[in-house]
Amino acid sequence: MPPVFHTLARWAALAALVGLTGCSLPRMIDSDVQSFAGAALPASNADFRFERLPSQQQNLGLQDTLESMAQEALERVGLSRNDTSGRYLAQVGLGVDNIRNPYYRPSRPRLVRGPDGKVYEERPFIPDIELPWYRHRVHLTLRDSGTSQVVFETTAVFDGPWRDTLNLVPPMLEAALKDYPTPGTRRVMVELPAPGKENP
Repeated sequence: MPPVFHTLARWAALAALVGLTGCSLPRMIDSDVQSFAGAALPASNADFRFERLPSQQQNLGLQDTLESMAQEALERVGLSRNDTSGRYLAQVGLGVDNIRNPYYRPSRPRLVRGPDGKVYEERPFIPDIELPWYRHRVHLTLRDSGTSQVVFETTAVFDGPWRDTLNLVPPMLEAALKDYPTPGTRRVMVELPAPGKENP
């Protein structure tokens, strides 16, 4: 591909990916999941209540939102919320990091021979732009309220160009609880519906 068209293609891809932040199309969120169980598998029909670390008391609005999303995911696998005497203590956390784009490949000048027979260095006339890349990590633990022992722990990690974090959390939580209460390591793909549309 000629260098000009190669550079234009890079810019077209950049514009398309940036536009996906507010995209009106569904997206497939593929999360890397690691889950662990305690000595005995947790029950799939028990109840739970949330607990928070001191650091999670600093942004109560965000934590409320995370717990609401986690509640939906937990209820989907058969657990129910009981703030008074839940058997399990549930704790959910979220981390977002700006990481290096693994797909970024800077353009390099190439040598071309001019009409005068001399060799020149040709550089792209459009500068390279590295698309921002984000790593989202959702972590969920369940502890027995009577013994304080962790009975289930799961983490879902998703890397990509999107930074609409609160849209990404629900499919990541769904992935994190895939096959609950069976532990394991796997990649789970969950569709994130387009805005205004919900899964049936």
